[in-house]
Amino acid sequence: MGLFNDLLSFFATRPKQYGTLSVTVREEEVKSHGEQKIADFLSRNGVRYEYERLIEAGFWIFTEKVSRPDFYLPDYGVYIEYWGMVDVGDERDRAKYVRSMKWKMRQYHELGVKFISLYPRNLSNLDWIFRKKFKEATGRELPKVGRSGHDRDASTSSA
Repeated sequence: MGLFNDLLSFFATRPKQYGTLSVTVREEEVKSHGEQKIADFLSRNGVRYEYERLIEAGFWIFTEKVSRPDFYLPDYGVYIEYWGMVDVGDERDRAKYVRSMKWKMRQYHELGVKFISLYPRNLSNLDWIFRKKFKEATGRELPKVGRSGHDRDASTSSA
C-alpha cells in the first residue's frame, strides 16, 4: 500500500498555491506580499480602503457577482486590482490568469467601474506609479501626507 499511496500522491493534481498570506500594518490578512505592500502604502498615505469588496451587476434581486477586486477606495469610488500572477512561471497558470484578468477588465469597462491596475513590476516605484494611475482614474491628485506618514488620524485608514 505504501508504494501505491506514494504513486497516487505523485500523480494527484493539486492546485498550486501562489502568494504568501501576509499581514498589513492594520493587522488584516491579505493574500500576498504585493497586496500587503499596497495596503500598507494606502494606510501610510491616509487612504481609507476596503479589502476585497464585491462588485455586483444587475438590478434589485437579479444581481450577479462580477468580481471581488483587491481594494476599494470608498472616498474616491475607485477599485484597485493587483494582477500579481501575470509573471508566474507556469505558462499554463499564467495564460489562465491573463484570460481571467482580461475578462475582469472588460467587465469593469462595460459596467463603468473606475479601477486602477497594478502589477508586480509597479511595486518597486509604487508611490509614483500609484499617484499617476490614481489621477488618471479619478482626475484628482492623491493628497500627500507629511514625511512621517502620520499626519492624518490613524482611524481614517480603517474601513
